[in-house]
Amino acid sequence: MFSSYVCPGDSVMFEHGKFTFNVRLEYDDFSTPYEWECYSDSDITRWKNDDWFYGGLVVSVSYNGFHISDNIASLWGLECNFGNDNSFLMEYAGELVEEAREEAEELLEAVRIRLAA
Repeated sequence: MFSSYVCPGDSVMFEHGKFTFNVRLEYDDFSTPYEWECYSDSDITRWKNDDWFYGGLVVSVSYNGFHISDNIASLWGLECNFGNDNSFLMEYAGELVEEAREEAEELLEAVRIRLAA
């Protein structure tokens, strides 16, 4: 589980059979509250003071201890520590792992085919 206060570098792991997925939180330095009209001046001041930040969830995957990808799936522009408990991060992480699992299975099959050739 991600904690109620998160920092870039926090991560959670998921196991699916022989696949191990690591979902890590990274700092999103491209998103800003100026891109949207939904933020108050107070929200923007809090963002400038690093009270909250935009983050991205990035999924890496290994199979049976063999590293497959550092970034097989990702989602960016997430409001972290904005005033909620960050529980939404686990929901998004689970969805990303499902997306990543399908991609990882395809990559693994492609490797198997090439090795058999």
